[in-house]
Amino acid sequence: MKGVLGQTVAAPQSYAPEILERIARPERSVIGCFGWDIWHCYELSWVVEGAVQDWVGVLAIPAESPATVESKSLKLYLNSLNGHCFEHDEAAIALIERDVSACIGSTVRLSVLRPDGLAAITDELQGVILPPCPASVPPETMAFTKSAISPGKEKIVSQHLVSHSLRSLCPVTAQPDWASLSIQYSGPEIDHDALSEYLSSFRTHQGFHEQCVEQIYADLMSLGPASLTVTGYYQRRGGIDITPWRSSEPLACNPQRLGRQ
Repeated sequence: MKGVLGQTVAAPQSYAPEILERIARPERSVIGCFGWDIWHCYELSWVVEGAVQDWVGVLAIPAESPATVESKSLKLYLNSLNGHCFEHDEAAIALIERDVSACIGSTVRLSVLRPDGLAAITDELQGVILPPCPASVPPETMAFTKSAISPGKEKIVSQHLVSHSLRSLCPVTAQPDWASLSIQYSGPEIDHDALSEYLSSFRTHQGFHEQCVEQIYADLMSLGPASLTVTGYYQRRGGIDITPWRSSEPLACNPQRLGRQ
């Protein structure tokens, strides 16, 4: 991939929408999947009436968009607005929505809150904590199958499963990305040890955040659940964290973040 990722790039000193980079999404492995990619943007600032305005942005990109935006290019783009003068905050928000939407070919939403208002969207996961992931797992474990269903296959459960050990690698830089994972599941009971072993196989898997969460969702859907929502709360890099949500049901846009992010 050419562009700003992996390159030394000076921060733009003026409005630079041309720096935004598009990343095409791979062909989807599941049909009828709903969701959002929620980007929390902590370096959001512009000028109104001669005064610097500081915000935290919640950028919502629909999961069905044909592409997403490369995160380093978004960081540089947002920082190119730091000295840009707007008549009011709404004009800045509308400009960002327009530019990012044009980049990815789909309509995005941007809401903002003051940096001291983060508590309003910060929550912690309450659920069943999965067993610790084994340290070494063969690559073939990525193929999660119905063998992961617990022995009492007729038993139907509704559970909120949580792991704080999801680790994957950036497909461009090979740098590690960490996340807390939420699995809200109704269906045949899953063996928790098998699920932890499966998640451990992502430790050496190279994939963007959105791709990893969608792969986990697709593999769990192969078990035939009645309902499923998978959310990956990835930790912040470069002033941005990404939280992909994937669900079997239409999903409201949720700005939630974790304290860990």
